[in-house]
Amino acid sequence: MHKMRKQPEIRNFQKKLTLLNEERTRHIFSLTQGEDMVLGLPLEVFRKCGKAGCKCNQGERHGPYPALSVNKGGKQKIVMVKKEDAATVIKQSKRYRYYQQTLAKIRRINKEIDQVLEQLKAAMTGSYP
Repeated sequence: MHKMRKQPEIRNFQKKLTLLNEERTRHIFSLTQGEDMVLGLPLEVFRKCGKAGCKCNQGERHGPYPALSVNKGGKQKIVMVKKEDAATVIKQSKRYRYYQQTLAKIRRINKEIDQVLEQLKAAMTGSYP
């Protein structure tokens, strides 16, 4: 016949799966409650103007100016942000970073759920005869 199931072990798998699923669900819903996002990481840029006799020629650069670091076509680009848009764009870029980090957490949890399910399958599977 087949081997008897290890009920305490199976209950442990069920508890682990329940906790992982609850954590994943919290992360998923946190993403759906979000606001608008903009692609890119926020930066502060300091610049040289190039005028003769300016303080920036002695090393004291102008700035900080708001900017975004954006990957376009496989290359990193610095996109300057208008002063009047800075607060909104920086907030939206931080939201984008949060979204990406949370998505990575969801993917990690999905892998862990898959591992637990494989362990559960092994614990529940017997051979005949």
